[in-house]
Amino acid sequence: MTSETPAIVPADGVPPAIVVRYLYSACVKTITPDVSVLHDPWFTEGVYDGSWFQYPRIEDPIGATGDCDLIYVSHVHPDHYDPLFLSQYFDFYGEKEIIVADHTPNHLAGKMKVDGLKCTVLRDVRKLGNTSVHILPHKTGSISDIDSSIIIKFFDGRRQHCVVNTNDIIFDGAMIDAVKKASGDVDVLLCGYTGAGPYPQTYFDAGDPRLAEAAKRKKIEFFERYRALTQAIGAKINIPFAGQYILGGKLVSLNGNRGVADAVEVLELDRNAVVLADNGGSIDTLTCRPTAVRTEKYASAAIASREEEIKGRLMDYERLIAASETDQLPLKRLLAAAARKARERSECETDYYFVFSLPNGEFAIVNANKSAPNVLQFAGKDAVLPEPRSEIETDPRYLFGLLTHVYHWNNAEVGSQYNTRRTPNVLNRSAQSFLNYLTV
Repeated sequence: MTSETPAIVPADGVPPAIVVRYLYSACVKTITPDVSVLHDPWFTEGVYDGSWFQYPRIEDPIGATGDCDLIYVSHVHPDHYDPLFLSQYFDFYGEKEIIVADHTPNHLAGKMKVDGLKCTVLRDVRKLGNTSVHILPHKTGSISDIDSSIIIKFFDGRRQHCVVNTNDIIFDGAMIDAVKKASGDVDVLLCGYTGAGPYPQTYFDAGDPRLAEAAKRKKIEFFERYRALTQAIGAKINIPFAGQYILGGKLVSLNGNRGVADAVEVLELDRNAVVLADNGGSIDTLTCRPTAVRTEKYASAAIASREEEIKGRLMDYERLIAASETDQLPLKRLLAAAARKARERSECETDYYFVFSLPNGEFAIVNANKSAPNVLQFAGKDAVLPEPRSEIETDPRYLFGLLTHVYHWNNAEVGSQYNTRRTPNVLNRSAQSFLNYLTV
C-alpha cells in the first residue's frame, strides 16, 4: 500500500484501530472494525475448588462483557477458562466460537469437550477483513504445556496496529523471539506482573520470619520478569494485568502473605505502563490515550470488608464429604495405584520424594523419579524422611478427591489448597509436574 491509500472508515463507532477494554483480572476485550474478541472471561466465584474469589467484584459480568464475535481462552486454569460463565454467556448472547492454542496433548480442548463446549484449535493465522488473529502456544516439550499468547493486528490502510496478550506465560528466550517475530511493532502489550499461586504463603508457617522475606522477594522477581519482557518487546504501551484474586473460606488468613503486587505498583518502574480502570477502562492503538485509569492501590479496608464476606465460604470438598467420614477413605490403596500411574508419565530423572501425612499417623512416601524401583513406601510417624522432599499436608477429603481426579493437582497448588514444606527449599519443576499425574 502507498502513503496515498485512504484510511479505513470507522464502522459502528469503532475507530480505525484496535480498542483494548479491560474488565477484570485476565479478562479484556479487543475490538477492531472487523471483529471483537473476548479474552479469558472469569467471573464465577470460588474457582480452584472453592478458594479463589474476586476483588473488586463485577456485579453484572454478562452486561459488562457485552456481545462479541470470538472468545479466546488462553489456557485451562479456571481463572481463564470458566465453563459456567461461558454457558451463561451463550444463553444470553448466543453461542460463540471459542478459539484455543494448538498443544499436544491439548488439556484445554479435552476439558472443554468433557464440559460440553466446542472449540476451534487455531493452528494458523485467522484473517477477518483487515484484522488478523494469531495464537502462539508456549511449547517447552513437556506434556504439561498449557499456556499461550494471542496477537491481534489491524491494518488501517496506512499502518499496522498490533496488540499482544501474553497472559500468564513465564517467558523463555525462545518464546520472546517467537512473539517478536510474529508481532513486529507492538502498540499495546498486555503482560503479567505478579505471581498468583501457593508460594510463599503455603510453604512457611504464619510466624516464620522468612515468610515476609519470601513474599517481598517474590514480588521483586516478578517485577524483573515483567521488565525483561516489556524491554524485549518494546511496545508503546504496557498494561500489567491478570492474577487478580483473593483467597476465601478458611484460607482468608493467607492473603496478606501471598507476595501478590497491586498493578499500580508497576507504574513506579515502567513509564510506559498504564493500569486501566476495572470494568471498562480502555485504550486504543490510534491515540494510545486511555479513557479511565487506576493510579492508587486498592484500599486495605475495602479488601478486608470483602474478606469478611467470603471467610465463611466452604471449600468444595467440605460440601461433599463429612469430616467424620475421613477414616473410611481408602487413601493407601489409591496412593499405590496413583503412584504407579504417575511414574509412567514422570519427567523427573532424579530421586525426589513427596511425603503425605495420612489420618492414621503414617507417612506415604512417593518417589517422582521415573526410574525408581520402589515408587511408594509407607513409614511410621517417627521415621527419618528422605531428601530432597516435599511434605504435603491437606485435608484427607481433598486428598481423596485429588487421587480420584475429582480435583486436579495443579488447581490444588495454584489454589493454595495444601501446605508444603520443602527440604531443601528448592523448586524441582519436573518433580512438581509429577503431581499432575498422581491420580487413578
